[in-house]
Order: sequence, then C-alpha cells, then structure tokens
Amino acid sequence: MITIHEKNSTSFNNLGLGALLPSLCSVTEELNGIYELEMEHPYDEWGKWEKLEKERIIYASTPRGKQPFRIYHVRPDMDGITVNARHIFYDLLDNLCLSVNVTGTPQAILNAIQAAFVFTQSFTLSTTMSGTGTVVTSKENPISILLNGDDDASSFVKTFGGEILRDGFTVTMKTSIGQDRGVAIRYGKNLVGLEVSEDISDVATRIYAYGKNGVAMSGLYRDSPYIGNYQYPKIYVFEDSSLTAAQLPAAVQELFDGGCDLPKVNIKADFQMLSKTEEYKEYAVLEEVWLGDVVTVSNVKIGFHKKAKVISYEWDCLLERYNSVELGDFVPDLTSSITSGEKSLATATSASTEVKQVFNIINGKATINTDGLYICVDGTSTANATKVFHFGSNGLRYSSTGVNGTYTSIIDANGNLAT
Repeated sequence: MITIHEKNSTSFNNLGLGALLPSLCSVTEELNGIYELEMEHPYDEWGKWEKLEKERIIYASTPRGKQPFRIYHVRPDMDGITVNARHIFYDLLDNLCLSVNVTGTPQAILNAIQAAFVFTQSFTLSTTMSGTGTVVTSKENPISILLNGDDDASSFVKTFGGEILRDGFTVTMKTSIGQDRGVAIRYGKNLVGLEVSEDISDVATRIYAYGKNGVAMSGLYRDSPYIGNYQYPKIYVFEDSSLTAAQLPAAVQELFDGGCDLPKVNIKADFQMLSKTEEYKEYAVLEEVWLGDVVTVSNVKIGFHKKAKVISYEWDCLLERYNSVELGDFVPDLTSSITSGEKSLATATSASTEVKQVFNIINGKATINTDGLYICVDGTSTANATKVFHFGSNGLRYSSTGVNGTYTSIIDANGNLAT
C-alpha cells in the first residue's frame, strides 16, 4: 500500500491522508547519488489524485522497506497526474551550514555538521566508521558537505570515503552499505535485457615497476595471466619512491589482484525484458541483491572473473520487485566511495601505491589539518601519542611530549637543517 502524508509528518505508521491508487510508481537509487520516486496517478472517481500536492510526502516500498519521499514536481495532463518526489533525506538541501571547521573522528565531524545547521531538522547523522580527519567548508548545504566528491571540495566522503545509507530521517555513513552475498553471474554475449559494456582503454597487462631512488624491480616487469587476451602487451609504468626493490613485486601483484589487467565492466539487467528469455534464470539471482552489494561477474568467453558492485537500481513500488539493476566495475581500496561504474588504472594504482599512507590516515596514525601534517610514532592517534613529528609552517619538528608538547626543530621552513 502506498500512502500520502501531510508535509509536516515525521511518522508514517498510519494511513496519513489515505492510500493512493497509482497506475505506475517506481523508485530509483544510486550509490551516494540520487534517491527519487516517480508516480503516475489517474484522475480517479474518489479524488485521491487531488492529494498529490507539492511538499506532501509519499510513503512507498523500496528494497530496504518503506521510505518517505517528498513531492517536488507535479505535472497534470489529459490522462492523469505525474509527480516526482525525493527521499526525505533531500530536505537537507533546504538547510545551510555557515561554517564547519573540525578535526576529529567521523562521528565528531557529523556532529559538527549537524550543530552548524541554520535551522533544526529531525535528522540523525551517525556513522560506523573510524579514524581521524578534517572538514573545513563554509556556506554549504549539509548534503554537499556529506557527499561532494569534487576535487576542490572538503566533505565527509572526500575525507573518509564511505557510502550513505538513507532510512527515513536516519542517515548513516558506512565503509560499505552492502556485502558480498555470494551472488555470481556469467555472461558471454549480450542478451535481450542484459546490457553489457566492456572498456579496455585503461587495461595494463605488463607492468614495469620502479621504487626508491628509481631502482627497478628484479626482472624489470611482470606480466598478467591475461596478457594473451589482447593483441599486444598493454604496458604500464608503476613508480613508488617509498618502496624498495624487494617490495615492488608485491605492489605489482596487488595491482593485478585489483583487476587492472581486466576490462572495466558495466552490466545493466532489465528484468522485464530478461523475463522473456530462456536465460532469465541465470540472472534472477540479481533480484536478491541490494544497493552496494558485491557480485562476482564472469566472462565465459575469455575466462575472467572479477567483482562488481550494485551501483543503482529501479524498483517497482506496486509489484515490489526490481525493474532493473546496474552493476559497476570497482576497485576495493580503502578509500572507495563508488558513485559510478567508471574506474581507471589510476584508481587501481592508488589502491596499492598509497595504501599505507591512506591506511595510516584513516586509522589516525597520521593527521592532516590546517596546521599541517602530524605523524604519530607511538600511540594510535594524536590524542594519545607521546612521540610526534609535525610538518607545517615552522618546518619539520619533533615532540617527545605529545602533540601539544614542546617541539624541537629538525628542518626549518626554508629547508635548512636546524643547528
């Protein structure tokens, strides 16, 4: 049952203004992206269509249970009325945070964002993530501060990564909102209702590796087991000055394990069209996955297996089933915040060459804020470390009495060794 509620409603455990009788109703959600409902309602004899006014709230089914959607667009025509509604989460678009400047845990940053609201809203912002980071921004709406992934943005996902789970007025940031449920699909050709795209433009099947002081890896390069799948070796030069020659083979293997030698894959399953084919049962398992879940996809023609993530879906609210599910290629690195199926070798490289630094930052061993970079020699974060290096406007300094202790200069701001 789909119900309509007054615009100031915060609880939906009753019929509200009554049940609706739409002819069509669907929800579309993308990972860290849009979450919208579209409804077509006839001009019924009971006048239910008249209740579809802007800002009222539609309560309808989704894969994770019923959710509230606020109407923002109404389009009547000769046959009925069409409305578009955003998940109640998008009420946060109307708010503003004049200033957010905070360093701390993910939960501390969410608390600071909510404390900066210009007006109070009935949302709970929480997270299961850990680590330490900094968000500095001004005159932004809360959704932008949470999810803005632009290069020059300062946001929660830019600082910690993560994926958003929207459940009514509860907003939760998680490392991943899905899981690997053991679902696997295989394909060897495009089918009616199964749209498959493979992109080899960023594939690397032969990696030359160089480490500290430009030293090359023993043997100079490593080949992928899939090198024979392509006309020529696809060569990539990997450089990481923090690695020794002995560490380079493992770093290269990590690139291959991350799928840099395989095509980027995007698969969209249209269940309405698939249901007409004999192969439907092979893909019906995709009806059992949720947004953010990991699926193993296999190309039987060239014999590779890789992971893909559910990055979007369209849900039929009347039949309570998927119309379509989209899987996007992804790299399972520590900072993944998947918002599309487009991932390049640069991302795969980041997953291996910078993983140590990123791991340390996420876990608090290194902290970057407006004062510079703090590196903890002992302890788990700047809050409990005794031995700390600080690199900032005063150059490189060392403290043996904690982050707020007395520092000894090692290199001044001009690059000269301290005397």
